[in-house]
Amino acid sequence: MTLLQSIRNTFLTGLLLFIPLVATVYVLWFGFDFLDGLLRPLLKRVLGVYIPGFGVVATLLLIFALGALARLALGKRIVGALEQAIMRIPLVKTVYATVKHASEALIDNRASGFKGVVLVQYPRRGCYVIGFTTGANITEARERTGKELVNVFVPTAPNPTSGMVIMVPEDEVIPLEMSVEDGLKLIVSGGFARR
Repeated sequence: MTLLQSIRNTFLTGLLLFIPLVATVYVLWFGFDFLDGLLRPLLKRVLGVYIPGFGVVATLLLIFALGALARLALGKRIVGALEQAIMRIPLVKTVYATVKHASEALIDNRASGFKGVVLVQYPRRGCYVIGFTTGANITEARERTGKELVNVFVPTAPNPTSGMVIMVPEDEVIPLEMSVEDGLKLIVSGGFARR
């Protein structure tokens, strides 16, 4: 490897760490700043003084309160009604659905519905892609092909929320021991993440 290639690879590795870190910090900072802006006048009026950084505490409390609300029966109905209202707004529904699915896939493996990480030959024999098996089973496809088929979601890098579902004969699926979380990290990083 030449010095120039080494410098390039080091820079790309740093960039892959930098981008998600900055994006995360930006989103959190925006949330803190937004809540600080809302609460600052209220705190000055009620307490007579502004407490710097109160937005951090308020954001954490809001996240916890939303989680607690969503776990209650009444809260589930409220969240469901709110999501239905959001899904009626043309542009907003696309952004909300994409962010929600990405969050579910990356934060809660149970919500993603992925059962395991596999290798399948795609788009042709001899080329392998990482895929995620799902719990769904399409009886009609099995009956028409006469084969046991496995549903495999093949995500696109670096956005694991887009991709395609392919049905692969069970004997052509190669199970991997990596966790779903590690598989998702590999996809998001464009293949740079290591186990």
